[in-house]
Amino acid sequence: MGCEIKVAAFDMDGVLIKWRSSWRALHEYFGSVKLIDESRDTERFLKGEISYEEWMRRDLEAIVKALGAPPSKRDVVKAFSRHELMDGAGDLLNLLRTAGVITTIVSGGIDILAEMVGNELGIDIVLANKLLFNKDGYLIPRGVEVVNPLRKGGVLRDLSRLLGVPLEKFMYVGDTEWDFEAMDLVGYPVLLKYDETKLPTKGRYIVVNTLYELKDLLSECLYL
Repeated sequence: MGCEIKVAAFDMDGVLIKWRSSWRALHEYFGSVKLIDESRDTERFLKGEISYEEWMRRDLEAIVKALGAPPSKRDVVKAFSRHELMDGAGDLLNLLRTAGVITTIVSGGIDILAEMVGNELGIDIVLANKLLFNKDGYLIPRGVEVVNPLRKGGVLRDLSRLLGVPLEKFMYVGDTEWDFEAMDLVGYPVLLKYDETKLPTKGRYIVVNTLYELKDLLSECLYL
């Protein structure tokens, strides 16, 4: 039996790469983890007390404070160059490409890393939040919101209109509760499950433990 998937959208952190949070990986590299943990900004964002752009600004200011000066874009690229692709990511993307499926990253992470991953895997469209740098190449401590991590569904709707593909023919692959809103919109919602991931109380999710498992499932149903 075939599955008519025309667009495959992926969360990045914990799905295409092994880091569960690329933002936290950046803080670990620049020594600002203690500052962000003390700020409790994640909790404040989830409560609606600060916007996502405000959260990004505060995160980036913490990096500048920890370093005593803004990092350069080269420093940020170096920090992100340590990432590792998730096992099976390359094989899965090759299968989708062979089947003519449009692929996209929809990530609440950072554009520099998302573009690296997109280039490595040959992904067609990369959407992630943008960092800004001055004319000398140093970080400006504010970001441009492209993907609010709690509102990925709106990004998928925009992609559906742009590509002329109904959401019923989208697959979305996520790994946390932050992805459930997006999963509820698509025809093929996939949850890459970890032990600490809470399964939703409602929904019709395809649950897999690895990208290899997802590849095997798709190999049986995609029209190649």
